[in-house]
Amino acid sequence: MNIRIRNFTLLLVLLVIATMRSEAQQDPQFSMNMATRLHVNPAYAGMNDGICVNMLSRQQWTGFEGRPETYLFGGHGTFTIPGINLRSGGGLSMFGDGLGQMHFFGIRAAYSAHIPLNFIGGEPGHLGIGVAAGLLQFSMGNNWRSITPFYEDPTIPNVAYNSGSFDLDAGLYYRTKDVYFGISSTHLNGAKFEDGGEDLVPEGGKAWETSFAMQRHYYLQGGYDFEIPSYNLLVLKSSVMVKTNLSSAQFDVNLIAEWNNFLWGGMTYRFTDAATLLGGINYGLPKGNIRVGYAYDITTSRIRLGSNGSHEFFVQYCLKLKTPPPVQKHKTVRFL
Repeated sequence: MNIRIRNFTLLLVLLVIATMRSEAQQDPQFSMNMATRLHVNPAYAGMNDGICVNMLSRQQWTGFEGRPETYLFGGHGTFTIPGINLRSGGGLSMFGDGLGQMHFFGIRAAYSAHIPLNFIGGEPGHLGIGVAAGLLQFSMGNNWRSITPFYEDPTIPNVAYNSGSFDLDAGLYYRTKDVYFGISSTHLNGAKFEDGGEDLVPEGGKAWETSFAMQRHYYLQGGYDFEIPSYNLLVLKSSVMVKTNLSSAQFDVNLIAEWNNFLWGGMTYRFTDAATLLGGINYGLPKGNIRVGYAYDITTSRIRLGSNGSHEFFVQYCLKLKTPPPVQKHKTVRFL
């Protein structure tokens, strides 16, 4: 790696650290948003009418040392609460996100109550009201490259450290057969990380101290699936997603063509950042299906000068369940 790229990488890491106090977006970046709905909206739990597990891996801005690397694992399913006959969804998700010497790890459990609600053309639908709670851990290494001794700057830790905090999310998600939309927020409690000390500080050096809080992120998602009238084996799936922390915003638009519920491919455009080519297959099994996908980001921002693009891969398995219809209770004149 030449000196110019190395210096740029170090500058990028330092800029990210600096912007943590200026409310830059902190949640991981994804391109295949259809595979990350549970991660950003707990109300999505159980909306697939079955049990689904998925894994996703992302390598962002390949070509940079210390580039963002993210993995995600999650599972969710549908169940009914006995006694009150309430259809519900539950889920568990874990993720890891690294950039340079900074690393986040999170684990959270989600619950969603599903309420029957038909208001889009009278088509049957469900409204999910969800909440997720878990733990978020932040760690930072100390393998710094510096012209002057870094222990002279109290904002830079001179030893590796870890800090954890409670994390809380909430959201709403509505779906019918062909339409969905959701709104959610992560880090509602503003998870805080604080650490400091005088470890390994030479005489005359200053003790280091690091403190920051996760900013609330807001997500708005929506999509519509429609069949081509003259060719019903082809379905076009359109979607949009807005992500913001009220200081900056990200806007994604996506269009996927799916043939015979088997092959699919399309494109996502993330304004001022990247154009993404994505595709994959669905493979049906006797009691479920496997979905595999790959996405390649073509960077459109100035980062493209040193980046070879971004790669994202996911695999999902869903086991379909036959959810029994709600029990209908009726009064009889014999027992009035």
